[in-house]
Amino acid sequence: MQAERHHPTGAELPIPLPWGSLTRVDRVEFVQLREALTTNLPPASDALLQAAAAKLRRRLESSVMFAGVEVEVTDDPERLLVALVRFRPGTRERQVSSFLEAVWITELRLSGLDVFNFHVELGHVELEAATGDPESGYFLSLQLIAVEGYAQDFEGKEAGQKERHDKGSPTSQPPAEGDSSGGRKWFRKNS
Repeated sequence: MQAERHHPTGAELPIPLPWGSLTRVDRVEFVQLREALTTNLPPASDALLQAAAAKLRRRLESSVMFAGVEVEVTDDPERLLVALVRFRPGTRERQVSSFLEAVWITELRLSGLDVFNFHVELGHVELEAATGDPESGYFLSLQLIAVEGYAQDFEGKEAGQKERHDKGSPTSQPPAEGDSSGGRKWFRKNS
């Protein structure tokens, strides 16, 4: 069952009554729902935003899929967090968007309503997301752009990952050479 909320522009915005559903929506719906969240809840505090930015940065930097990770906090309610990363050359955009969706869900999503949308082109993946929870009393929004990088962006990345793994911290590895299954090989353990 859905409740209808009225937006100041007069548009009716569908908001699920049981907060807690994950919603991947088209761009128009996303903009409407994000606006409903930003209108009905205050933004996350600076401390919460800084913690979310640090968590996002750590997660992206720990993946061998990404290099050149930049994460910043802004005052723009449509994108309280902004991030730019380069993804490994030859990686399919579908795989990048799947990984970014998992990062959003596991690292930043609140227990209330969340919405996200992807814009995908050859060599470019953009994730826009927003989440809000009336019980927590705030919302968080993100714009993350991933562009295909160059081989030199990733030189030494595997060595750094192996060194951290040898010291006992978890790591992930890229798909085996010639693997075209599209499976989640990024999470494979080292042998």
